[in-house]
Amino acid sequence: MYHISNFIKQQWLGTILIILFILFLFYGIGQNNELKKEKQRLEKEIELLEEREDLHWNKLDSLKSDNKIIIQKEKTLIQLQHDTIKVIDTIAFSELQRYFTDRYHQKDSIE
Repeated sequence: MYHISNFIKQQWLGTILIILFILFLFYGIGQNNELKKEKQRLEKEIELLEEREDLHWNKLDSLKSDNKIIIQKEKTLIQLQHDTIKVIDTIAFSELQRYFTDRYHQKDSIE
């Protein structure tokens, strides 16, 4: 014990530096462990966000395909309208008058 106290008296600056070095070493190890935990938490959060992103992309893709179907149906309806208009345009006026008279009777009209 005498030798240790004598050594500390003679090498007080070196002893203080060694103690400070050990304290900073333990502090750094603690910080490193905290950063590792934070990294793991962020990696899990990134995985969850990537899964949500995939779900959103799938929804977007399904909406795009639905949009194509809707557009095709609209085109079909427009074509039917044009065909109907062409047929009506080819009918003589007297036949049109008879068609609408037969279709919309007097009882359906507004008085």
